[in-house]
Amino acid sequence: MFEKFTRVLRGMELEEKVLHAGLILCLIGLFFPWLGGQWVGEEQQWNGFGFHTGFMGQTVFIIDLFIVAMTLSPLLGGPVLVRKAVRHYVRLVLCAITSILLIASFTVLFRLTSEVSGAEIRFGIYISIVGSLLSTLYAFLKYDEQRKNEVHELFHHPDEQQKVTKIPSYLPDEHRPPPPPPPSPMPVEDHSLFKP
Repeated sequence: MFEKFTRVLRGMELEEKVLHAGLILCLIGLFFPWLGGQWVGEEQQWNGFGFHTGFMGQTVFIIDLFIVAMTLSPLLGGPVLVRKAVRHYVRLVLCAITSILLIASFTVLFRLTSEVSGAEIRFGIYISIVGSLLSTLYAFLKYDEQRKNEVHELFHHPDEQQKVTKIPSYLPDEHRPPPPPPPSPMPVEDHSLFKP
């Protein structure tokens, strides 16, 4: 199982690897402290699942796990959760939602720390925001690449060279197609200056 997972990981494109690294970074940031400081006379800390922004952290956790499962499930022999034709679009939308939720959580925590003395924002939310923005950027790049490929397939571009099929030299003469006929002769041109 581990060998298959490492083979799948090595076979992924660079953009896919960076996108999933951003998702994992976002998930790790949820477990680190987001808010801390003196609260009712005691030193306390809350991670992404605690305090008033805990429901946003839980939503981000579920969405990020779904995005990772959406990619890895078919690669590891599991069911296809989202069709390949819309996978990049769904990933872009879900990554954008997690970025919006994390920025909204940051604004709530920032307002709280500006009103309550002794409370401060900790590094966990910054890790989650950076990971989420990174995954959103690369999800957009993959979606844009897919959209360009779809448009490219619809139209024939004259600047592309046609693929010439070469006949292998090892084939005997009876299996070779006949050469094309020579072009027809051109009519004789009259180059006289004065015509009678």
